[in-house]
Amino acid sequence: MSLPAPSPSLLERLRRGGGRFPGTLLLYGASERALDEASLALATSLLCPGDDSVGGGCRPVGPVPASDEGSCQSCRRALHGFHPDLLPVEPEGVQIRVDRVREAISFGAGKPYESARRVVRIRRAELLGLEAANALLKSLEEPGAQVHWILTTSRPESLLATIRSRCLAVPVAAPGRSDRVSAWKSRGFRDEDAADLAVLDPEIEDDAAIRLEEFRQFRSEAVEALSAGIVDGKLATLLLLAEKLGRAQENELTLFIGLLADAALLDAGISGDLLTQRAVAGPLSRIGRRLGSAALARAVEAAADFPPDNRRGNRRLHFEKVLIELWLAAANCVGE
Repeated sequence: MSLPAPSPSLLERLRRGGGRFPGTLLLYGASERALDEASLALATSLLCPGDDSVGGGCRPVGPVPASDEGSCQSCRRALHGFHPDLLPVEPEGVQIRVDRVREAISFGAGKPYESARRVVRIRRAELLGLEAANALLKSLEEPGAQVHWILTTSRPESLLATIRSRCLAVPVAAPGRSDRVSAWKSRGFRDEDAADLAVLDPEIEDDAAIRLEEFRQFRSEAVEALSAGIVDGKLATLLLLAEKLGRAQENELTLFIGLLADAALLDAGISGDLLTQRAVAGPLSRIGRRLGSAALARAVEAAADFPPDNRRGNRRLHFEKVLIELWLAAANCVGE
């Protein structure tokens, strides 16, 4: 079942508080940070006493601001997670437990303490366990007049169809790469650092310098392993890389997929702003020449379809298959 295709301006209308705010809302998109900001901003607006209309507020709703200037006391507490009528529900380990969902249902059935309504905000709803998801269905179908459910997910296809059908689905766009680069530069980072941080964003929050160093170390190791395996034919290095990818964070997997995509672009004679990792363009160009853009494009498509977590599939085996196929393609090229 595919998600409905709402009007592109629907999120903006919700932000402005126009019309009746839905009882159940599903925000989906590729950026966890953008989803977090949009869901928290909407929840804050719903709880704000500064406007009698549902979805109103003391200020226009947008991304969570760097400061609380212009916000009322209710908004400040909601933004910082201390509002008594806002309940956050998050995964514990690899799933959202049914006990937490039952707590949320009880919370939603109670009377608001301060606001005219209550909001339950469920992050990463794709990690709802089957029992938890089924427990939630009736509350989503009949939320009641005083509670609003806001769910977020970067993997809407992983949600039960019965969950999706009970929510108004609204896409949340991630900031473009150029916007992310500009944002990091505005914080005082030089061009090269801002470009690399833009690949880490939107996951990165604190300790940018440390995360940047870790990012570059991972990139260096991945490129060295690809070069040894594809250019020099050392299969063992690719198997070790697959093991590393099996334990990697999603932004590291995104980086790896970007390396393959850059190699394909370089073999096709494309460079410039389309490359995400220009700092390692040299070795990627050699990898591209050995494999060809067609084989790399297939690898990018296959690699991007990695299991959402190791509970639902073995990521190491997934990336082993991708890398072994690249190794075989490189070996066949040598033999031609």
